[in-house]
Amino acid sequence: MVVGNLSLIAHTYHQTLSQSASIVSVFAWTYAIATPLLALSTNHFNKRSLFLILLAVFLAGTLLSAFAPSLPIFLFSRVMTASVAGLMESLMSVIAYQLATTDQQRSMLVAWIYTGFSIASVVGNPLGTFIANLWRWQDAFIMVAIITVLATVVATNLIPKDLVNEPASFKERLVLFSDRRIQLAIVFAICSAGMIFGYYTYIRSLIHQTLGFSLTALSLVLLLLGVLDVFANQLSGRLAAKNGIKRLRPFYVLDLVLLALFQFSMQNAWTGLLLLCALVFFFALFGSPIQIFVLDVASHDYPQATTLASTLNAIFYNVGVAVSSFTATQTLKVAGLPALGWNSLVYCAVALLVLLTLVRMTDREAMRG
Repeated sequence: MVVGNLSLIAHTYHQTLSQSASIVSVFAWTYAIATPLLALSTNHFNKRSLFLILLAVFLAGTLLSAFAPSLPIFLFSRVMTASVAGLMESLMSVIAYQLATTDQQRSMLVAWIYTGFSIASVVGNPLGTFIANLWRWQDAFIMVAIITVLATVVATNLIPKDLVNEPASFKERLVLFSDRRIQLAIVFAICSAGMIFGYYTYIRSLIHQTLGFSLTALSLVLLLLGVLDVFANQLSGRLAAKNGIKRLRPFYVLDLVLLALFQFSMQNAWTGLLLLCALVFFFALFGSPIQIFVLDVASHDYPQATTLASTLNAIFYNVGVAVSSFTATQTLKVAGLPALGWNSLVYCAVALLVLLTLVRMTDREAMRG
């Protein structure tokens, strides 16, 4: 809702486009900070009850976003929703992981969770943009509130009541962070998010201003990008089921090449659109493999920290969003929208190096085993 309507929100609160990037950063940093704290402090809660409480907070924050009379109140509403969104996403992964009985089933269930977010983008992002252009951007948040009510009803009826908790002390769970594989996975998640939001923070402006598509076409383009994201997440689940970390390597090399061509491709509407489509598809592949990898490490070596492990991808993805949104803003000020590809390229290069290191480490441990 925010990324697709960033320029409209900025106009409402009398901000420039570059100044309004703080809206994205506030959400991302709150998400990253609050998620692990909540995961550590609510470990003994029943997962079903906790999930429903988080949905209620998310609903309250969304309604406040829709009716916020000033930017500070709007930012506070984003803090409310961000503080619970990460743990909700993580709980879904843990619930799916606990209910699955095979590696293939685990991978595909996690992939379907990411696909759910993609479908939300396919339907929600373009629809939110369409609603904002037709009426007001605030009405898009009202739509989200209605969907949240429906999601709460579904969750109440579908989530089992007797899910297993992981009783353990803070210290016993925090030992997870001492594992080098987890440390590398964290850096990888940050840089992977960075390479996406190094340009995607300003996706509306790129499509409308740089490539010259109309506001009507903008919604269709966002819809197309969302559809590609759905298919990519399904492929991501299949990759995750078969040593997904190792199989990501050629895709990151290809991402690097595409980002090197970003500024040149943005000089033409159709080459720019084709490049954006390719980037969205390949970028979305990393989600399930890294989530399954972290959950496998935790369940095998740190079972007391499985819930905390499930939050890491969401937490550090949003750290990447916050950092890359900031660097994207600086790039925009200095070099303009088409140069955002160079911002993403730096994150992609680091992600590829970390990925290669992680694969080598995993191979060495497999040989010892």
